[in-house]
Amino acid sequence: MDIVFPTEQGTFNYRVAGIWVKDNHLLVHRNINDDFWALPGGRVAIGEQAELALVRELKEELAANVSETVFAFVSENFFTYLERTVHEIGMYFYVKGDLPLQTGDFHGPEGDHLIYRWQPLEQLRELTLYPETLYALPEALPPHFIDR
Repeated sequence: MDIVFPTEQGTFNYRVAGIWVKDNHLLVHRNINDDFWALPGGRVAIGEQAELALVRELKEELAANVSETVFAFVSENFFTYLERTVHEIGMYFYVKGDLPLQTGDFHGPEGDHLIYRWQPLEQLRELTLYPETLYALPEALPPHFIDR
């Protein structure tokens, strides 16, 4: 069971996401119906470690094998999505793995409802990206997690 709790006041969501950088490109995704981008990941299940949830989600969504993860930061977000108030705790990890760099938008094996893109780091501000703290990534990335 995923850690997401809808209530009359809004929804609480516990999410995990990966910061995956290759050749100065950041992997981002969005739902086909959304006008904003985020980092790939998903919900953590009850009893599941956040890091393992991320590895599972990236395998399910992209058929990617993650070889390394390191905790980056926690972000508490408050927003409205589909007319619902959301209180989200997001755990973010730097990620390395076997996903190849691709040009243009692409889809994972789960179907075309999610659009993925390797966005050049110097062009992050061209996207509406959440959480907005991600715009600072080019200056904050540890060198070990920048695949060249």
